[in-house]
Amino acid sequence: MSDEAVNWGDSVSAVCTVVNGDSPLEITWALNGMPIEKNHQISVTTTKRNSLLSIDSASPSHAGTYTCVASNAAGATTYSVELTVNGIYDNR
Repeated sequence: MSDEAVNWGDSVSAVCTVVNGDSPLEITWALNGMPIEKNHQISVTTTKRNSLLSIDSASPSHAGTYTCVASNAAGATTYSVELTVNGIYDNR
């Protein structure tokens, strides 16, 4: 997923791939700075160097900044993308 907008109800996914780094690696996801827990709306599948985050039906609660964090004993690196769900009306 790159910064993008999807329509309410669309499916969307993001892949985080770690090219360099010593094992063991830990790959986690956050939405607006809060860890994403696996639930019925968002699924996360992680292998040694890849993590796939999938949303079957996007809704306003899924909008925000998604961050993939890859870490090992040497440190951590992050990658973030912004997801906009069309149909959200901001009254600010």
